[in-house]
Amino acid sequence: APLCSKQRKDCLFLSLPLKRQVLVRRWLAALKRVNPPVSRNARVCSEHFVNEDYVEKMSFESSVLVACRTNRLKPEAVPSVFNFSSYKTGCTDIPTPCTS
Repeated sequence: APLCSKQRKDCLFLSLPLKRQVLVRRWLAALKRVNPPVSRNARVCSEHFVNEDYVEKMSFESSVLVACRTNRLKPEAVPSVFNFSSYKTGCTDIPTPCTS
């Protein structure tokens, strides 16, 4: 994702849904990327998704049923958490903020 430099151990890196072309296009639009490296190795940091984007599982904790977030995305999840404030309108595929 533009301007993302997450290298933390607590950050997951999620693969693009390459087998679902419509969803890939939605991800690329959200990432403001026109010509990104779309390959099996392309990843998006988990910081760019909201909690509601993840599948939950139910489990018991101290005899109470609770919903726990998994590391698996829901089928229609699209990254949505970005700070594009330093980008100018129309800038795409630029790893640093636009200066023109």
